Amino acid sequence: MVLKRNDYLIGIDCGASKVLLQSAKINSSRTIISKGQYFKEYVYSSHPDWDPSYRPIPLDVQIKENNNKSILIRKAERKQGDIIVKLLQDIIENISGSQIGICFPGIKDDYGVTILANGPRIPELLTRLNKVDTLYNDSDCCITGEMVSDIGRMNDIHNGIYIGGGTGIADGILLDGKMINLNNDKNPKKSWELILPQGVNVESCLSPGGILKNHNLKYKTKITSLKELSDSQYYEETLSTAITAFDYLLQDRLKFFQRHKTEIEKIVIGQRLGQFLNEQPKSIKHLFQKDNIAPVEFSFQREIAALGAAWKGSC
Repeated sequence: MVLKRNDYLIGIDCGASKVLLQSAKINSSRTIISKGQYFKEYVYSSHPDWDPSYRPIPLDVQIKENNNKSILIRKAERKQGDIIVKLLQDIIENISGSQIGICFPGIKDDYGVTILANGPRIPELLTRLNKVDTLYNDSDCCITGEMVSDIGRMNDIHNGIYIGGGTGIADGILLDGKMINLNNDKNPKKSWELILPQGVNVESCLSPGGILKNHNLKYKTKITSLKELSDSQYYEETLSTAITAFDYLLQDRLKFFQRHKTEIEKIVIGQRLGQFLNEQPKSIKHLFQKDNIAPVEFSFQREIAALGAAWKGSC
């Protein structure tokens, strides 16, 4: 990889279905990060050994194993994880003379990923990667990117909510200019931990991955994208389930801010969900507007999490 002279930072955003790499540069006063010249996306499913039918270990099993310090990686899970590790190893080895920041979804410890709702756990990930000694939370990097990049939607506020929708949900809360650690039991739960009255979690209804899965199961279709979904005769009915989950999530966050006697300045919907909604007609966008709580903005820049990771890697 050949970088421009001032593109000395690299952000790597690892998701459940792909890896996004973005070079970056910081201004002289070290207050703003911006995109560099290099961008590349790697999709796991392009690997010949990737198993599209793989199903993650049930979350209750993952949590129990993690709590008992007895994580058992099954054969299929290891095979999927090895593909991700090899891809990251190849990417990192081709980067020379640059600072690297990498973010990953799920619950992590000092060595790797120990709980992952939408993919394989890789508990020894860090020990298998050169030039990287920290895995940042994808949700934290999303908020960081929104706060400190020149394309961010949260660089003018101190109190806000971030909802990034991809295969899963990247949750974020900004209180008094600081990110709230959602891994702390005393703080609000993440989307995959919030259970709706119907008995399903918010993430499974609000994330694009969950929206498509639910639609296909209910209507026996094989839709693979939100754009394709928008042409379905059942689009609005499917979207209503996502809006119900969105409302439930916002009410949970609102209670948190009320306990702190603070008003929410802005709600940002990002990643694939934000990109999709930003392209929808006003009638659809209006369904996600919550003027009684705070203004809602759609972040449509795919590189936000990678820029946040690059920033963290430079600190």
